[in-house]
Amino acid sequence: MILSLPKVRSSFQFNNKTLIQCNENSIDLLIFVISKCSHSSIRQSIRRTWGNLKLLNQYFPKIKVKLLFIVDIDSQSDKKIELEYFYHNDIVQIVNLGEEYFYVTEREAALYQFVNEKCKQTKFVFKTDDDIFLNTFLLLLFLKDKLNNLIKYSLFGFPIEYGLVIRYSNDEVGKRYIITKDEYLCSRYPTFLSGFGYLMSIETSNLFFNSYLTDIKPFPLSDVYFTGLLSQMLNIKRETILENVDYHYQTTCNQIFFKLKTNPLVCAASNDHFNQKQTNKDKTLMNDYNLYWTILIERYHSLRTNE
Repeated sequence: MILSLPKVRSSFQFNNKTLIQCNENSIDLLIFVISKCSHSSIRQSIRRTWGNLKLLNQYFPKIKVKLLFIVDIDSQSDKKIELEYFYHNDIVQIVNLGEEYFYVTEREAALYQFVNEKCKQTKFVFKTDDDIFLNTFLLLLFLKDKLNNLIKYSLFGFPIEYGLVIRYSNDEVGKRYIITKDEYLCSRYPTFLSGFGYLMSIETSNLFFNSYLTDIKPFPLSDVYFTGLLSQMLNIKRETILENVDYHYQTTCNQIFFKLKTNPLVCAASNDHFNQKQTNKDKTLMNDYNLYWTILIERYHSLRTNE
């Protein structure tokens, strides 16, 4: 039905100089990270820690994982991005989209477009941000049970029920989430998933993008839009990704979270969601990611011998 509706929005354009080709015969999991063009050191830290594909393959040799970063346009970083792509071959750059926060829905839609057009052999997509530390061990353990029992239209994460619509905020970051009554009349949102990370089948990803193309005015909050409003309209069930596992969103991740028996799947590892004026963020994240990753490797070491 969605495919038969008229398209009212244009597709996104990607930088041909950093155009990824998904040449794999099959991709079980595509981890797609939304990142700012200037965050090269954070991306490098992710590649060395929770996105370390070489190491993850040693723990989960039967699951084919791919890691990509989608970035915006920043004229001061163009050459650096091309060089980063040359060395790592994991950068997708949108050329017709600004870096401002209010393009967050469009940025996520561009991610789905790229998956649908360039990585059709993908089974599952996990969307997250570069200031999120992801426990990839837990994610892949969860996925092991799903690969042979693929649910065509699936969406897994941390459901937020009866989320309150923000009409006013004195907080600078809180102002990002202000929604007027003209934009959304109800006082609470339908169930949606925490934007820190969610897993979906490629069929769900396709449906999200095709729905976006038919929408005259997409909702400005991407998590609410895709996993709440669209999912409710399309009758896609929002499911809890793991029982007895949570996400954490203190101003920084505390290493104790990764020592508990019930590890969090994702954790906000910077103040980006809460404070725009954090100093030395890149260095802080790199240090934290290395620390958390060391803890997780020690905790999940037995997986190597059990696979």
